[in-house]
Amino acid sequence: MLRKALMLAVAVLALCTYEVQADVIHSTWVGGEYGLWSNASNWNPHTVPDNSDWRNFAVTISGDVHVDLDINPIIDSLDTYGDVDLYGYGGAFAWLVVGNGFNNHGSLEIKQVAIEGPLTNITGARLELWYMDIAGTLYNRPGAKIEVYGPPDVDRVENSGLVTIFPSGTLYVAGEGLLNSGQIELRNGLCQIDSSLFENTSTGLVTGSGIICCDQQIRNEGIIYGSAGSLVVQSNSSLSNTGTLANKALSTLHVQTTEYMNNFGTIEVNAGGGVVFDCNLVNVQDPNATIRLLGGTLAAMTITQSADATFEGFGGITGDVVIDPNGVIKLTGPTNIVGDVNITANATLEVSDGTTLITGHTTNNGDIRVVNGDVIFQGGYSGSGLVQKD
Repeated sequence: MLRKALMLAVAVLALCTYEVQADVIHSTWVGGEYGLWSNASNWNPHTVPDNSDWRNFAVTISGDVHVDLDINPIIDSLDTYGDVDLYGYGGAFAWLVVGNGFNNHGSLEIKQVAIEGPLTNITGARLELWYMDIAGTLYNRPGAKIEVYGPPDVDRVENSGLVTIFPSGTLYVAGEGLLNSGQIELRNGLCQIDSSLFENTSTGLVTGSGIICCDQQIRNEGIIYGSAGSLVVQSNSSLSNTGTLANKALSTLHVQTTEYMNNFGTIEVNAGGGVVFDCNLVNVQDPNATIRLLGGTLAAMTITQSADATFEGFGGITGDVVIDPNGVIKLTGPTNIVGDVNITANATLEVSDGTTLITGHTTNNGDIRVVNGDVIFQGGYSGSGLVQKD
């Protein structure tokens, strides 16, 4: 909070500075491998870049250099090339106001710096984030890479490249949301979005193990899958899926929401792991709504299969199952259902090429069709429907 308040004060000062017309000085780092921002001899021309009411600075830092921010400068722009480290001096936080934007064209590492203004990681560039703040939008362009090792605090993230969150790394998105049309890879890391949306567009891919936590809705039009362990996707509102939710082999995708999960896209459940919902799951009445069991376990409090949706495959199902009128579930291989099964009038459960074991009570007022297999009603059977075995 203190850092945010200080940044706001610096930003107000910056706005006051910009009200006056000023000359723009193009300032280039010439300080060698290590140096202080405040040392005029490290710059060409030999003037410390820090805006005043009569001159503004467009700054370029290039080469294999380490620059310590020992003051809190206000500048027009900053472009970095080569292999640049930008640190707060002596482990203390420094504040940098960049009115027209900060562009990284090379390999940039930032520690102990609070930035006011947009930061853009240009195509082909690499950005390494540690303990730092961005009061503005972080743009990661296609072909660019961001590596998160510390807990950067960012107002908004728009990612079209690759963001990797490493173990013990945390990406905090403070209030204006995260828009992903590239790839986000978690390696036992944490991505936390406060007070706003997480949007994974149709080209977006989210993968790995760790936690994604969002205060508001998560909208998935792309692909989210757990791999190399467990990926927890948590929303304090809801998750809307028109893309794909899945687990890789031997991994788990765990979805936690406070509302029903309505699936308009694809849920793919692979062997050796599963997809878990801490809520009720509805495979909605839509021809694009698909659940594929590929040997893994699908779990939810209640799983409702609607008409026109697709539910097929084999594996494990944990939770009560409801098949709505005109809905069909096709189980093609050995399957265990741990829960009650309710087949409503005009609904169908098809079993083929293996045995389906239902541990809960089965209420059948529709049709159960068995081809080249069997159904075991371990928890009892009732209803007026038919059981047909071919």
